[in-house]
Amino acid sequence: MLHSELKPLLRYHCLFWCIIFALSVFSWCLDYLIWGKAEALRYLGISFVSDLSAMLVTGALLFWSQYKINLHNFAIWHFVFSALLLTCIYVPMENAFWLIPMKEEKFDPRFLLSNLDSNTLAFFVWTALYLAYILNQQRHFRLAESARLSHKIQQLELQALRHQLNPHFTFNALNSVCALIEAERFDDAELMSEQLASFLRYSLSSSPDSLVKLADELAAIEAYLALQKTRFGNKLKVDWKIDHNTRQHLIPALLLQPLVENAIKYAVATQQQGATITIAGQKHNGQLCLQVEDDGPGESAIKQQGQSSGVGLSNIQNRLSQHFGNAASLVVEARQHGFLVCIQLPLQGAAG
Repeated sequence: MLHSELKPLLRYHCLFWCIIFALSVFSWCLDYLIWGKAEALRYLGISFVSDLSAMLVTGALLFWSQYKINLHNFAIWHFVFSALLLTCIYVPMENAFWLIPMKEEKFDPRFLLSNLDSNTLAFFVWTALYLAYILNQQRHFRLAESARLSHKIQQLELQALRHQLNPHFTFNALNSVCALIEAERFDDAELMSEQLASFLRYSLSSSPDSLVKLADELAAIEAYLALQKTRFGNKLKVDWKIDHNTRQHLIPALLLQPLVENAIKYAVATQQQGATITIAGQKHNGQLCLQVEDDGPGESAIKQQGQSSGVGLSNIQNRLSQHFGNAASLVVEARQHGFLVCIQLPLQGAAG
């Protein structure tokens, strides 16, 4: 069975030589009508055999080139050279074939090169059209491959973000569960285990390129903050300012969690008195506005400690661009005391 990509090419190939034969028929008909060359019609069969031979010869060249393409060993100059070589062989053979019915008493080798320009024209046009087809197919293939690789890179980036959970967080959470069990605080240990399982289940089950309800994202963040509350105690304070009408709208999975993690890492953990994290969400001018703010030391203190301003911000920006293009934005504002990260994205889904 022919490869699916080869079938349409063969159809065009056959159509081309049918057109060439139709032009030959038209030419012979003109000779008959204008010049009264009745004997010209006798050679239509010879013309058909000639064009059929050319179709088979170029068809073999077509199969050969497709085979080389599948082996990723196709070179244009190889193809052009092969086409020229076939032309140089085919044209003298075709002329010799035409000499047979003429019954010439004396054979003149010069006849083998007669009509060289017109005989090679069909080969030249076929070669040019085929090369144009190949180059166009290669361009489409490169574009498709580029799109596939770009999508793959996006998937890897999104998966990297999904797996950006700090291993120390999981380690500390499990240690805290063990400590509660040793202290015989079994109810607290059970609750903390359930919160850890809930958060990990959400973070691992959510597809990195999927959209989830804001309510589900917030529920996972609540479980995450509850675990961190066990670690930091009263140092961690959370202020929720979420408009109820925004909870059913869709956002990229794990969009806010890295921002909350940054706030804990750079604001709560670095200050003896801890910090307050404010998580806000509201609708404004047809967009969903989400904010994560802390009252920590701010950018200046972080730079003095030789730390970055947070992980995952560029990743979040890329994800917003992948999902919404220029319709979404990420703004990071470093204040004298704390950070404010504001995300604006188009409303997705109907409010509940």
